[in-house]
Amino acid sequence: MTLVFIVCIVLAILGLTVSKNNIFSPSVITPVVWIVVLLLFVALPHDLPPLSWQFFGSLLLWVAMMCLGAMFTQSFRYRVSVNEPSQLIRDIFFWVSIATFPLLLLFVKEALQTGETGNWALDLRLAAIGKTSTFKEVYGGLYLIVWQVAYLIELFYYSKKNRHRVIILGLMFLALGVGTMSKTILLEFILKTVSILFFKNKVKVKHLVVTLAVLLVAFVAMQSMRYNNSVKSFNRNGFLITYIVGNTSAFDTLEPNSSTHCGENVFRVYYAVNKKFGRSDVKPVDPILPFIYKPLETNTYTAMYPFFKDFGYWGVGVFALLYGLLFGWIFRRAQLGSPMFIILNAMVVFVLVMQYAGDIVLTNISGYIKQILLLALPFVAGKYKLFCRKAG
Repeated sequence: MTLVFIVCIVLAILGLTVSKNNIFSPSVITPVVWIVVLLLFVALPHDLPPLSWQFFGSLLLWVAMMCLGAMFTQSFRYRVSVNEPSQLIRDIFFWVSIATFPLLLLFVKEALQTGETGNWALDLRLAAIGKTSTFKEVYGGLYLIVWQVAYLIELFYYSKKNRHRVIILGLMFLALGVGTMSKTILLEFILKTVSILFFKNKVKVKHLVVTLAVLLVAFVAMQSMRYNNSVKSFNRNGFLITYIVGNTSAFDTLEPNSSTHCGENVFRVYYAVNKKFGRSDVKPVDPILPFIYKPLETNTYTAMYPFFKDFGYWGVGVFALLYGLLFGWIFRRAQLGSPMFIILNAMVVFVLVMQYAGDIVLTNISGYIKQILLLALPFVAGKYKLFCRKAG
């Protein structure tokens, strides 16, 4: 573990230097996330077994290749576009968001009316993940992506003129997190917001620390409501072990190269498309991973899971490098001032922070493709003047 700490610290310092002290660089976030996770593993009282070389070896590959890839693409200069997005499409996004907000309210109403646990917070959560007799699928829809993209664009172009839009869309984003009792959505909202404001020089590191502290309190309160515990009696150590530290031990239970079909996790979308169009009888793997119950109950195995499960150590190293190259390129273009890439990098920041839990890109790749297309649409329209209407 000492070796891993040293490597992570060295890479974090190098990443910070290459990124010109920007903490939202992938070459900074990645090692820092794992430093925090390992410190919690050492500091918190728990009965988890010691981590094995399987985890440490994979983590060294993951962090080193991710950071090296990111620092490589960050070292170049790129031509960037600073064109503003089409105002007409911004208007469409906003009004579509307003028009579809009642769908969330209807979901909440039905989930509460048909809930069977007697706990409103738990009923909402079970309905959101499709684990009730009434709701069989995870709650979602393209309109939810429109809300988020609309919020991020309006936030980036915040002014007195669009202040009301930022507030309304921000409250809708928060309502989605509360209405589905999702800690992940609340974390996503905070990280994306702070990332954009940081690039616009509106917040500093101390603001981020305070925000994360407040968010942790909110998570404790939300978890307490979901399981009918009082905040005072809530086991904070247990919460951190289950949701942050335990993923490392869960990874140690995996067998490398143990997937039934070649690349079934990494290339899940390929299997899904073939199955949908009748080209194969092989079903895509469930994006909700199977639970284990020893050494703890969890179904999160860190972001290295799909690559290690499908291709072993080679998979971890190769795909970490590819991620690093891509994320470093996005960050560098954001650092050079491209509005679209600053917003896109905010999405990447959330992905990078969540790597301690799991890979959320491959499991939701269709959702991320939709986000990118919706984000690009107003900027492409603005660049080529496809819509000439001006704000007003």
